[in-house]
Amino acid sequence: MASVNSSDSAAQHSVLPTADAPFGMVTITDAQGSIAFASPQLLEFSGLSISQLSAQWLALTHPDDYARTAEQWGRALELEQPYQLEFRFRRHDGDYRLMRCLGYPQYDDYGVQQWIVSVFDLEALRAGKSTDLDPATDFNVLSELIPQLVWTTDSTGYHTYFNQRWIDFTGYTLADSVGADMWNNLLHPDDRQRARQRWGHSLETGDFYEIEYRFKDHEDGYRWFLGQALPVRDEAGEIVKWFGTCTDIHDQKMQELALRKREQDFVTLANVIPQLAWMADETGSIFWYNQRWFDFTGTQLEQMQGWGWQAVHHSDYVEPITKGFKQAVAEGRDWEATFPLRRYDGEYRWFLSRALPVRNEDGQVVRWCGTNTDVTEQKLLQEQLERAYTDLEAKVMFRTLDLEREVQELRREKGA
Repeated sequence: MASVNSSDSAAQHSVLPTADAPFGMVTITDAQGSIAFASPQLLEFSGLSISQLSAQWLALTHPDDYARTAEQWGRALELEQPYQLEFRFRRHDGDYRLMRCLGYPQYDDYGVQQWIVSVFDLEALRAGKSTDLDPATDFNVLSELIPQLVWTTDSTGYHTYFNQRWIDFTGYTLADSVGADMWNNLLHPDDRQRARQRWGHSLETGDFYEIEYRFKDHEDGYRWFLGQALPVRDEAGEIVKWFGTCTDIHDQKMQELALRKREQDFVTLANVIPQLAWMADETGSIFWYNQRWFDFTGTQLEQMQGWGWQAVHHSDYVEPITKGFKQAVAEGRDWEATFPLRRYDGEYRWFLSRALPVRNEDGQVVRWCGTNTDVTEQKLLQEQLERAYTDLEAKVMFRTLDLEREVQELRREKGA
């Protein structure tokens, strides 16, 4: 639904570059915003070639509109969301004209593939002097071009239009689809109340509408969509209609849910192991601990992230431990050390800490995974054994001296 394959893209390109295109000024850009196609009307309007327009269009905006337009356009590209821009643009004769750009992303399996942008000369439209641009025709053609389900409502939220993609996906005709709440009946039961509340809030406040929900297709299966809508206002600022799209994000959503489950499984595993566990970035700065770390130290992530762990180390050990770990990070080698850590009640316990580098396909270290294993009992037993061994050595030494004295006394007695 939201994916555009190569055949679809070719078909769209074959439709657009016609000299008598009824929908006026249109441009197609790549995912980064570089213009790949511009309609003849837009090239004539600007007086530029496609390459010149791609390189210069932003610089040709009015100086007072430049910063705002650049920021809004850059943010739209970053968020991969449909956008609407209004700014003054310098025409081929040097005159600045008030323009409106409506941009719609087209997706493939890897994200945004390209953008289709419809460009309007608002001054010409408002003056009724445009012979090339028919807004209604332009909207109808554009709504069929973009790969989203497109819809409009009046100011009250009553749906007045759906494009052909909606009809193909849902199996409902336009006559069956228009209305105030029919669309909600096609949502997954778990999403209906949330969608109705979100839409009601936008209708009441005029806020941008955005939500992820599951729509039922004509085969009774459900797919995830990103629903978005913007209000259209008249010159008095009153909302006269809403323009909305539903973008198929099912594949991305399934990947997201699978990733989230893997993350949950990892957290569960990390929290049930008996060790304190942590992860650091490629510089050694720790960004994650398991729950056992916080339970043992009585701290929170805000205190411990980065190099905050030094606060729970014994002052006699923190400097050499830090130095050793930083050296291992610099060399990209495994790290191991034994040192005391302060428990939440102030008692120190001994831990064996190990950290291993995680590398990407190029062999570069991208993070570190580490554990701290409580070895206090083993440490105490080792110290007891060492003391016992020392005591044994002393006893052996004293007994040896006693025996030597006894031997010497026997020799003296025999010599006498």
